Amino acid sequence: MKISKLALFAILISVAALADTGFLDRSITIKGHAYPFQVYVPPNYSSTTLWPVVVYLHGNGHQGNDGLRQTVAAFADSIREKRSLFPAIVIFPQAPVGAAWFYLEMQDLVMAELDQTIAEFHGDPSRIYLTGFSMGATGAYRIAYHRPHKFAALVAIAGRIEPGSAYTAEAVKVDRETNPFVGTPDPFTSLALQIKNLPIWIFHGDNDEAVPVEQSRRLVAALKKAGATVTYTEYPGVNHVEAAQKAYADTDMIAWFFAQRQPMSPP
Repeated sequence: MKISKLALFAILISVAALADTGFLDRSITIKGHAYPFQVYVPPNYSSTTLWPVVVYLHGNGHQGNDGLRQTVAAFADSIREKRSLFPAIVIFPQAPVGAAWFYLEMQDLVMAELDQTIAEFHGDPSRIYLTGFSMGATGAYRIAYHRPHKFAALVAIAGRIEPGSAYTAEAVKVDRETNPFVGTPDPFTSLALQIKNLPIWIFHGDNDEAVPVEQSRRLVAALKKAGATVTYTEYPGVNHVEAAQKAYADTDMIAWFFAQRQPMSPP
């Protein structure tokens, strides 16, 4: 059977629109140093469509230079369990050992990986989402503070607004210098006023042994006072890790997340 030139051209275009899917290895080089990370691409991906993009920031203990440890828990597990709920490109940055997301260079790394991924996978600038757990939520608050117009929504699980008691004096200094709200007399209000126009859903377990639940409670109160659109879910009897497992399995939250859309996305 002969195939017309027009039909052959259509086939070639269709093939060209397809790409590898699943969890893919990616890397970015900054100042001569290569940083590996992962990108999740949904099974029905096509380059002819603009795609929502999610940035997930991992918690402490998943740092490294393998580009993989950050995909073995939390948000990545939820994707693997029910991929149909995640019709989006998802970026999994990895902080090097000893680094935290409140460092300026780590925030710049996240944004560089986001820009590279948007360009490669046709990301939609009006549907860029930010989420993180523990150290990742702490970093997500700080990235949102610096770029309140970049994201369509924020989901934060068990994050800190104030530095933790285990932070070194140098870490506290860096956090305050990099993220000015941290050093103000009321960091909760300072952060809330900056991110109040961003749709936010915060989760925390009231039995959290790592990050006091008061960190989320006080931020939610400040956000409400500032007139923000914020939803807060507090899990009774739930510890630090369990809060992330429950939050990322919440289908209502996932549907809400992807329903948010930013009408304009300033750079």
